[in-house]
Amino acid sequence: MSISSEINQIDIKWWELFDTIRGLRTEVQNRIVIEREVIPIIFVPGIMGSRLKFAKGKKQGTRAWDPDSSGFMFLNYGRFDVSAKKKKALLVGPEFDPDYLEVDTDNPKLDKSFLRRYPRADKRGWGGVMWGSYGPILRALHDHQWEEPVGHCFEFPVHAFGYNWTASNLEAGRKLKEYIGATIDHYAKGLKDEAGRPLERLCTRVILVTHSMGGLVARSACVFHGAAEKVLGVVHGVQPATGSPAAYWRMKAGFERPAGGPRKSIWDWFLNPVKMFERLAMGYASAWILGTDGEEVTALLGNMPGGLQLLPNKEYRDNSGSRQWLAYPGADGRPLSLPRSNPYEDIYRVRDNVPWRMVNPDWLDPGEKTDSIRPGKRSPWTFYQRYLSQAEEFHDNLGSRVHDDTIQFYSTTLDSPDRIVYTREPHVHSTPHQFRNKGAFRAYVDSNDEIRDTSAGATAVVALEPFSGTGDGTVPDSSGKALKVPTARIGRDSHADFFSIDHQRIHGADPAKKIVFTTVWNLAIKRIEEQVGGPAED
Repeated sequence: MSISSEINQIDIKWWELFDTIRGLRTEVQNRIVIEREVIPIIFVPGIMGSRLKFAKGKKQGTRAWDPDSSGFMFLNYGRFDVSAKKKKALLVGPEFDPDYLEVDTDNPKLDKSFLRRYPRADKRGWGGVMWGSYGPILRALHDHQWEEPVGHCFEFPVHAFGYNWTASNLEAGRKLKEYIGATIDHYAKGLKDEAGRPLERLCTRVILVTHSMGGLVARSACVFHGAAEKVLGVVHGVQPATGSPAAYWRMKAGFERPAGGPRKSIWDWFLNPVKMFERLAMGYASAWILGTDGEEVTALLGNMPGGLQLLPNKEYRDNSGSRQWLAYPGADGRPLSLPRSNPYEDIYRVRDNVPWRMVNPDWLDPGEKTDSIRPGKRSPWTFYQRYLSQAEEFHDNLGSRVHDDTIQFYSTTLDSPDRIVYTREPHVHSTPHQFRNKGAFRAYVDSNDEIRDTSAGATAVVALEPFSGTGDGTVPDSSGKALKVPTARIGRDSHADFFSIDHQRIHGADPAKKIVFTTVWNLAIKRIEEQVGGPAED
């Protein structure tokens, strides 16, 4: 018996694979064409991980923030003559405006040769996110070969959602909800065939993959803006779910400098010379760009609602489970443990000239005193209070709420700021001197625990201790695993490379990729079972 060259094409929906396929004929070639469901994967980056441009004014359309361009970042943020005032003018403007900046998706790294390998990546938002940190996970998701039955049932186009990270996560969540809806509409009824006819496809939900503050954006979209029904599931990576003391530390001391390798000895240089050089070079460069001291960081984060939403909130606990995550040795010999109940009142809103206050009011608007008369304008401290209240309200309303199908992973075993600890030493020198704090914080205090500009009249020197907890270098363990959802842990003891598990690089690490792949697989299997009414079988 010979097989005819006639082709019998049978068009089926993907779920019909799990039932008897009707229409098969003998003695001809049967071709089964499966209409797969489209489940877009949308990656949501962390703070400073989206490329931004000016949305209004004389500079409209020009770049404001491009972490993939070392030359641009050095010239605009890293030079020694770029002051805190200039940095604030670039990213905040005279006063914060959520529409001052917008996402810039025109990344030259997505050139023609790149787009030949990753078609339409420019249309899927890839150009709007920091390529150095997020390129590995975007490429890995795009290139991944999904085994059966998932591969036969679904398509997973990979998108990236850049956003204005200076604005509140409430606003970013609203825009993410809109992006989710537009993406679904694009695949469900926005495509056309070769003849230009509308191409109806099944696409009703997306999967969200987040990094750091992107987790707050995704939760905002789902909890506050009604996106949950269009989201199949979420995987959060290194999310500061209850905040991180790193934000406080940096507003006091500037961005920290890297402190060596896995062994913290000269052997790190012998065993990993290239990685050590990259770690130190990038660490110091990042500090110069993001803020070398407390004044530079405060001028930015103190005027950004999004940045203030990364502070430890009322539910934050340090790695030992304590509510009191700030320790200060008082002048009277008694330790001060804060917050007593509310960090917003006990720490962030404190204006008195005490060392442990988070914000020096004069740093909010560099070059001007906060109490100076500015006709027709409110003081910088008034604006700071407004943004801080937005942060408090955001976290109070969000609480621990998440999408019903959520998993999280956190990274650990690196020195991280789970606590803020001050030290105190008697002052014995009488020569007037003023500290130049770069990546550190020290201050002279008098017998009333008030900061002195110089050593004149000082009785002690107080200083911030370096990080001593565990986490990913930015988010401590306690916050990274704070949500009551299925949780995965990545650490040096889980065969992960020390140089790839820090906060910013984590999504390029193989263990993180594996967690994301597994989560997408499990969500797809759940979708199959949801549709066919039983366990999915190959």
